[in-house]
Parts: sequence; C-alpha cells; structure tokens
Amino acid sequence: MRLNQVLGFLGGLLSGVIVGAAVVTLLAPQSGTETRQRITDKVHEIIDAGKQTVADKRQQLQGEYSAAIQIPLPSSELESD
Repeated sequence: MRLNQVLGFLGGLLSGVIVGAAVVTLLAPQSGTETRQRITDKVHEIIDAGKQTVADKRQQLQGEYSAAIQIPLPSSELESD
C-alpha cells in the first residue's frame, strides 16, 4: 500500500469518526454525561485498534526486512567492486 493511500484512508477514518460522534451527540437519547462517556470509550477503542494494527504491520515489515537482508547478492554485483 502506498503512503498516499494509507494517509487517505486514515483521513477518511478520522472524518468518519468526527461526523459519527457529532451525529451521536445530537441524536442520543441519553444524558450528556453518558453520551460523552460513550464517545470517549469508542475513541479509545479506535485508538487501541489503530495501535494494534501499527504493531502488527511493524512486526510483518521487520520479518520481511530480516528475510530480505539474508538474500545473497548475485556474483556479478560482487565483482564490480
């Protein structure tokens, strides 16, 4: 995935969270305190999921990097030195 695609996705996700929170706040049948608590809980869930996704991706990329650096260079590239 390219960086622009990731940033676009994250921008859309953030926009959706903001719009969703605004709609919930305006249309919620609970008190303001309960609504704020629900929004806070949901934001924390989203942040935790994002952190887990980043950690998973980092681990995957580190594994790919470790595998890639163990690939020997072709002999023609070694001779050019």
